Amino acid sequence: MKTINSNKKDKALKSKWVWAILGLFAIIFIVNYGFISVALKTSPGLVTEEYYKHGLQQNKVDEQYRAQAERGWKVQLVMDKKWPVNQPSTIQLIITDKYSQPISGGHAEVTAYRPSDAQADIIKTLPETDTPGIYQAEITLPLQGTWDMNLLFSKDQDKHMLNQRIIILGDGNVETGTLEKIVERIVP
Repeated sequence: MKTINSNKKDKALKSKWVWAILGLFAIIFIVNYGFISVALKTSPGLVTEEYYKHGLQQNKVDEQYRAQAERGWKVQLVMDKKWPVNQPSTIQLIITDKYSQPISGGHAEVTAYRPSDAQADIIKTLPETDTPGIYQAEITLPLQGTWDMNLLFSKDQDKHMLNQRIIILGDGNVETGTLEKIVERIVP
């Protein structure tokens, strides 16, 4: 009886199907282990702790964008084409009204927002230069990768928001993609 059981055991260990099933389970285990270890080591991607409150205020943001479109201000963001990592670079905001007259005496602020790491976010005020309607400052971005430049310009009760995504490559090159271009394509 022992010889019959040991023969079956030997045949099972020599079967390709048994090794294929064991190999499949081994691959599944290794892949799952890899996914779990990566998930535990990386950021969850949640940058704001109050995402629910921000979601509830989306209608107010939409109203703000409609109001600024009716106001007709022209806001132009000027940045260096090559943005070096961890070195200061100039950011300039040029603001004119719908008649192309510079808007002076306002308050300009930029938030360099890091989508993957809230601890790297930078808020910087852009003081007005000697030239009316031009607000400028130097800003240093400490990490390469994707940054959202969120600009807020306010004059009295009027506000203008501008969002622009930049990608700082390893050699200091910058790729830009403006969120306003996307909105213009969707809403003519």
